[in-house]
Amino acid sequence: MSFKVLSLVFPGMTLIDLAGPLQALSFIPGFESQLAWKHTGALASDAGVSVVATHGFDDCWEAPDLLFVPGNTKALFALLEDEQTKAFLARVGARSTWITSVCNGSLLLAAAGLLDGYRAGCYWYARDRLALLGAIPSPGRIVIDRNRMTGGGMTAGIDFGVRVVGEIAGEATGRMVELLMEYAPQPPYGTGRPELCDEALVAGAREALRELMPLGTIERVAAARG
Repeated sequence: MSFKVLSLVFPGMTLIDLAGPLQALSFIPGFESQLAWKHTGALASDAGVSVVATHGFDDCWEAPDLLFVPGNTKALFALLEDEQTKAFLARVGARSTWITSVCNGSLLLAAAGLLDGYRAGCYWYARDRLALLGAIPSPGRIVIDRNRMTGGGMTAGIDFGVRVVGEIAGEATGRMVELLMEYAPQPPYGTGRPELCDEALVAGAREALRELMPLGTIERVAAARG
């Protein structure tokens, strides 16, 4: 049997948001992957490494086992107002067994109408704005609500990927994948979440993110959705 994973890719996407989860998901028995964008070809990520879209929106799987959306800052926020991308996600999501994301990819799922009434995780800076798009914000690093699985920001994608393997292939397989990936994080500073930091550090981070994540975009999309 195959397990089809269809990932949205887009110019400027955050590389680790795709690479981390897919590295873990590749251990699922029968794993197959397609990377979909409006057109095929190389797309520059925010890390200067190109990702190749293997399929376009019109020739990729219509009913994958798992639909996955990574995140980013400005590039992702631009997609919140991209009707073609949102229509694609809504169409494929309606036929997917699992609907998933990491980082602020959940904002795009929500903008496409795929998280209405579902608990969802997100990058900390924009998490509360999920409520404007019909989702229920959750602070969890991994959030599972029925067939929706969403993760927090960037590095949470590895936690997310390993957990998805456990959900789909069984806990024993998830434990094995965690060992095979030698996933035993030891952050050097312990400041990876706002609640672990002092107020000055959080304020500085918010200031740095203000232009990168234009939260007003979410408000416009929410207003357009009614």
